[in-house]
Amino acid sequence: MKTLLTFLGALLLAHAAYPAELFATVDALSGGATVSDASGKSNNISVGQKVYAGQTINTGADGEVHLVTEDSGIIAVRQDTVFRVDQYQAEGNASDKIFMSLFKGAIRSVTGWIGKHNSSAYLITTPNATIGIRGTDHETTVIDNADGDEPGSYDTVNEGSTVLKTAQGETEVTPGKFAFARKGRAVAPVLLERRPNFFAKRRLKIEGRIQQRKEFFHNRMEQMREKRIQRLNTLRGERRTQVRERGQAQKRKELQQNQPQQAEQRREAGRMEGERRRTESNMSRRAQRERHPEN
Repeated sequence: MKTLLTFLGALLLAHAAYPAELFATVDALSGGATVSDASGKSNNISVGQKVYAGQTINTGADGEVHLVTEDSGIIAVRQDTVFRVDQYQAEGNASDKIFMSLFKGAIRSVTGWIGKHNSSAYLITTPNATIGIRGTDHETTVIDNADGDEPGSYDTVNEGSTVLKTAQGETEVTPGKFAFARKGRAVAPVLLERRPNFFAKRRLKIEGRIQQRKEFFHNRMEQMREKRIQRLNTLRGERRTQVRERGQAQKRKELQQNQPQQAEQRREAGRMEGERRRTESNMSRRAQRERHPEN
């Protein structure tokens, strides 16, 4: 538990440097779940709610939360889980990224266009391992206390492939395989010979809807990506116009504010010019009298 709390605190501090970005919308909910921000403020989750990078989702013993990400992916947060998105950006280009943390429990992740177009920018971090993907539908589980299965990080793949990695090595996971990284031991992940026991203990109530939602978003992924690119380009154009208009308005304001000062400067310049001419005229008359004293 001490290791988990240390890991949670370190990631929380690291995340504080990044601005909040819209990550997903709650698509379905069963049981109890909350969402909290970096300050610790917590609220119950509801369908249709927006979830942002930096927020943490906690599910109860009966809680399930399905999220649809901005890049058309799906995240299913299982019961008794603590999960957070650390960084997220979905603009349809090379800057896209999705970095998530799973502290305990389990999530199923069906990747969207980020996983399809930029798989190296997708990463799940657990207290003792990381999971990378190559465009996939996979499930990651973190067990802190032994309950028929060894403590550590597990990953299995429904479609595509993943890489479960520790500092000591990595293991590729393909469909139907189960990989495991042991907690508290400096060893590389291994493939298991059989399915872990915790799968049989799960009682998922809204799992059946995922396949239909997965197909729905998969068939529309590229269209939604293009629409997002167009919308973001439009917003950037509008922002540039607003900045330009604000700059022009500021210049007009400055000109209006400077008009009285400029008028006074012109009057002062006129007085000085008149004084200069009078002085020159007086000097000219004086010089003429000196040259022609008889006049």
